Amino acid sequence: MSYISLTFAAFVLVLLLVYYLVPKKARGLILLAGSLVFYACFDLRYLVFLLFVAASTYLGARLIAESKHKKTILGITVGANALLWFVVKELPWTMTLINDIFTGKGTETIVPEFTLLVPVGISYYIIQAIGYLADTYKGKISPDKSFWKYLLFLSYFPAIVQGPISRYDKLMPQLLNEEKFSFDKFRNGFVLVLFGLVKKMVIADRLGIFVNAVFGNYSDYGATLLYLGAVGYALQLFMDFSGCVDLCRGVSTMFSIELVNNFNRPYHALSIKEFWGKWHISFSSWLKDYIYIPLGGNRKGTLRKYLNILITFMVSGIWHGAGFQFLFWGALHAVYQIVGQATLSLRSKFKKLIGVKEGSFSEKFYQWLITFNLVTFAWIFFRSSTLSDAFGYIFNMLSRPDFWVLFDGSMFELGVSKNAFIVILLHVIALVILEFLSKKQEDVIGMVTRQHIILRWAIYIALVFDVLLLGVYGSGYDVSSFMYGGF
Repeated sequence: MSYISLTFAAFVLVLLLVYYLVPKKARGLILLAGSLVFYACFDLRYLVFLLFVAASTYLGARLIAESKHKKTILGITVGANALLWFVVKELPWTMTLINDIFTGKGTETIVPEFTLLVPVGISYYIIQAIGYLADTYKGKISPDKSFWKYLLFLSYFPAIVQGPISRYDKLMPQLLNEEKFSFDKFRNGFVLVLFGLVKKMVIADRLGIFVNAVFGNYSDYGATLLYLGAVGYALQLFMDFSGCVDLCRGVSTMFSIELVNNFNRPYHALSIKEFWGKWHISFSSWLKDYIYIPLGGNRKGTLRKYLNILITFMVSGIWHGAGFQFLFWGALHAVYQIVGQATLSLRSKFKKLIGVKEGSFSEKFYQWLITFNLVTFAWIFFRSSTLSDAFGYIFNMLSRPDFWVLFDGSMFELGVSKNAFIVILLHVIALVILEFLSKKQEDVIGMVTRQHIILRWAIYIALVFDVLLLGVYGSGYDVSSFMYGGF
């Protein structure tokens, strides 16, 4: 069941109606039933994986709380679930790699190659479950005695496909809330859904046509088109992912359940470290709390800190996908951060030497420009099918000038017309203005809902028609159409 479908809209409306009509004590069970139905609609077999993860981590947490061998139980339970994730997400690629290394890319193989069923959202609910185990081990939470409540925490339908990744102590109390229906929350959630649909269907899907054409035939193009393709992908990925999170958070708000915000203007960041504090926030904080800090963080000297940064970003790369391109992407971000920290003093002295004042507009501008281009450069590896494709893309981008494509109209021959680019540009400008007017996305919604009723409803109607008239439609709308749903 795709998030962008009439079926999903009907499902949410029916579930909302039942949720607010049943006795308040039964709401959690209604949410659980709805979440399991939603997940089973993708493939009934997915429930087997979900139930295994839920049962093993539920029992593991209970044993951790009651046993003297806490670390051993934690290691076994985390290891079993990490192994499950590795088998379904990484093992087929690993087998192919082994054969390519030892036998070449011919027909002969030394290990069997195969494909496996990959359940939607498994990367998300497994690391959410691992976080639950770690918090239990550290004594931050007490393990839930009710299996169905814990299962609800893992399977909550707005977040199961691609997050945001929730912490048990923040989400679980809300899943069992007994609040009355709030029109204000329903309205705010609906507006957030509309913003998400605009980001996804009007901006990201239009950009995707251009981006796919450029990356799919990168050997045919030169520097300008390839750079625009990389920038286009950076924008597409953000609009697609944040649009889905807006939609999911909006639906959840209708149930009076607040999911964490996953983004805080990441492309406004002035450093790579700041970028990772603003991008995919729930995952970034998970990596910090459950990988970086347990490794020692910055408590064991400079070299150990740099090693911990490298390991943390390598884990991030592996989590995002199977392939050396993802490992390289993670390592590259680690190098960005390590070099940034190691040269901090030198850069500060250089700025003083050339007369750049700390906190000045010029300083902030070049920091933003460098950060955005470094992030965009790294996205090339993230988007490419293989590591060699990424290097081929970059080689052409650096060696084949074609600035004339900006003037001869050839860039409008890649599936996106001039008018479509204007639509994209106007929407991006509008969103940037809204972001400058508000420091948080909730403030954007607040700005809209605080307007006079006539202007307020005019905005609602405009958003609806924006999606209906300017959205990209077509067959193939399934969960994979959301880019981060594949990670």
